[in-house]
Amino acid sequence: AHRNGEPGVLFLDAANRFNPCPHLGEYEATNPCGEQFLLPYENCCLGSVNLARHVCCGDNGRPALDWDGLRETIEQATRFLDDVIDANAYVPAVPQLEEAARRSRRIGLGIMGLGDLFYHLRVRYGSEESLELAAQVMEFIRYHCMRASIELARKRGPFPAIQGSVYDPQDLRWTPPQPLTPYARLEKWGRPSLDWDAIVEGIRCHGIRNAAQTTVAPTGTVATVAGCEAYGCEPVFALAYVRHVDDDGQDLELQYVSPLFLQALEEAGLDDAARERVLEQVSATGSCQVVEEVPPAVRDAFVVAGDIAAEEHVRMQAALQAFVDSSISKTINFPATATPEDVARAFQLAWKLGCKGLTVYVTG
Repeated sequence: AHRNGEPGVLFLDAANRFNPCPHLGEYEATNPCGEQFLLPYENCCLGSVNLARHVCCGDNGRPALDWDGLRETIEQATRFLDDVIDANAYVPAVPQLEEAARRSRRIGLGIMGLGDLFYHLRVRYGSEESLELAAQVMEFIRYHCMRASIELARKRGPFPAIQGSVYDPQDLRWTPPQPLTPYARLEKWGRPSLDWDAIVEGIRCHGIRNAAQTTVAPTGTVATVAGCEAYGCEPVFALAYVRHVDDDGQDLELQYVSPLFLQALEEAGLDDAARERVLEQVSATGSCQVVEEVPPAVRDAFVVAGDIAAEEHVRMQAALQAFVDSSISKTINFPATATPEDVARAFQLAWKLGCKGLTVYVTG
């Protein structure tokens, strides 16, 4: 793993502790990106909320999280993904695929643009503040996804394999998730309160429509299409870079610069010439951390993957995992000077914090 980033590591003990349908079998493996443990023949339809599109103007005129809009998106997305299970054209030659999908009705609602959200709100990815904000957001998504799934169960019926699962209303073994660290900034972000007791009662009364509800996938292509700067739960990889495109046999160079970084420089009062100088330096490394003309407040918030310590990467994954019932695709970035022992410590920390798996990448 230290030499070339492969293989990723799985913690099957952690994954099976949160298997919602142990009566149907144990997990043995996951997909290559690591976010979706499945039983034989199962599949999961995934969808991701673009957090960058859920920023509004707060009471003080500064960017804030649009919790009402986010709740509405979660409810619609949950219903949409449940509909996909029935609308899907499964492979006729393998009837077990459709049978397994309809038996547990797994969905995987996740996120993309977490790094964009932090840029908008001027929160440094990896800081204690960012860990709490990420946890608050993911708890909000899990809560309203479950709430919508219970409502679907009331209207359409629970997933067929619910008897014997952790969600069995006659033998309910599921308990509400908890943050790794108690929240200290609930008022700062203005998140509405969540009534987890109502979720427990809802399951007892109606069951739940989907055996699994949340997943954080890599979202590489969909995040690009959606205009996100950061994929999945990852930080932005670079503030500026050159993308090479094969244009009918010719190498076409496309210069990319982070729009949010440019906006921050303009808001900080840097003129055209100063911005040009900054971008020239940032393009060389992708980072603004050693560029003196970048104001300290901008420099603090606009970190990229390589600026973030490996332990901060792991702790971000763990903060999110507390509210994700499936798993998470996450890369833990290391500097070129990292040792095999550094990688070992990241694996051990991830296991201790309850992650279900991760991948490492040492620069170079």
